[in-house]
Amino acid sequence: MRHLEDSTISNPYASPKLHYLDKIRARLPWAVFWALAAQGILSITRFFSKMVVGGRFGSGEPGYGCEADLAYYDAAFGIMMLVLALHEALITTPLTFFNHREKKTVEQTFAGKMLYLSLLFSILALIVMAIVTWYQYAVIEIGQGFLWAMIALTALVPFQLVKEFSKRWLLANLQVRQSAMLEVGFATSFLLLIGGLIYMAQVNAATVFAITIVANIICLVGWWAYFKDSFSVKLDGVRQQAGDNFKYGKWIAGENICSVAMMFFSQWFLISSVGEVAAGVYSACLTIVFLANPFLLGVSSVFAPSVAREFNQKGWKGMLPVLLSYSAFVSLVLIAFSAALFFLGESLTTFAFGEKYSDYFAAIGDGRNTVTFLLSLAMPCFGLSFLLTCCILAADKPVYCFCAAFVGLMTTIGMNFSFAQPTLHTAAASFVVGAFATMLFRALVVLKMYRDYQKGDRCGSPEVAPT
Repeated sequence: MRHLEDSTISNPYASPKLHYLDKIRARLPWAVFWALAAQGILSITRFFSKMVVGGRFGSGEPGYGCEADLAYYDAAFGIMMLVLALHEALITTPLTFFNHREKKTVEQTFAGKMLYLSLLFSILALIVMAIVTWYQYAVIEIGQGFLWAMIALTALVPFQLVKEFSKRWLLANLQVRQSAMLEVGFATSFLLLIGGLIYMAQVNAATVFAITIVANIICLVGWWAYFKDSFSVKLDGVRQQAGDNFKYGKWIAGENICSVAMMFFSQWFLISSVGEVAAGVYSACLTIVFLANPFLLGVSSVFAPSVAREFNQKGWKGMLPVLLSYSAFVSLVLIAFSAALFFLGESLTTFAFGEKYSDYFAAIGDGRNTVTFLLSLAMPCFGLSFLLTCCILAADKPVYCFCAAFVGLMTTIGMNFSFAQPTLHTAAASFVVGAFATMLFRALVVLKMYRDYQKGDRCGSPEVAPT
């Protein structure tokens, strides 16, 4: 559940130049609005695309999507998210951290080096994705529907990576409104194209990935035409910059990959062990649960800079009360969200994806859909885990975030394999337990660091550690 926030706003380390904090503070209200708007547009677009791929606008006819198409789409999307997570850690997050807001020529040279590294990463990702797709076809012998989805995804990955770079570059340079406009352009193009797929009855995972390529190209052409003068591509210093990026982002990369793998492992496991239809129903239920994401986005835009500021000024003595107050608020809201899905989860899933998703549970003898509610129990864990992560990063201990994500992933994998008869309920339970394990590990880390601070304070050590 990380990386929902505008990194320029919520990450106090985004700019090492302290004299720019006043400028950020002056822009904060509108910047937060545009950041929330951009994420809201992206969330709505993704939600609608899953509805379409899942067959919401068809009545079971071929060409209008189905449960299996949704399973293929989500499984392939999870693989792309792994690539994006690595790109974020090694390219776009260092882009924000090392961003030079000095002379125009220095800014252009730095932006050019980072763009070159992003393009190089995209080419390498394309090669790796092609190898993975061939391996799945030749060795694992995946079905034709998933094969075409993977082929389309392989073509999409480099465009998606560069588009993510363009958005994060805008955010790193405090152009939050332009970043939102980029998302508006993408959403408009995508929705028009997906409407054409519905009209022509050509909806499936592969075709939706294909129109995503077109929408990304449209956005990138407009972005490059408008901002190309901000880049000066020179190869001098590129190797040094790559080394700096890796040194800064290696633990972030590990955490991102483990977090994404934990999110999608149950989905991948269901496809291989139960079937595409079951995996598609699971994906629909999880999509409803992630309706809570905008709330976490709003909290992130306020909480992350608050705890960083308190830690820098007062140390743990200032940060702990903020953590406790936000934890109580987030827990209350997300527990209420889970309680609401206990009553409305089945209805919301049926409304968004169609009657056939409820019929699946009747056909297997469960009677009603309780998977949506079961998955929602992970949301309070994710919410608290995010708050704890912000505190750990404020204390400059990213390695602990990686360890927590790794524990969550291993727990999820172990839980899935521990059941003799995998079902949607066992997959959902594994997901929830993995989320809880991640949250618990981070809570224990924060508790340990706070106790270490108390011991150091009693011994007369400085209260505020340099960050």
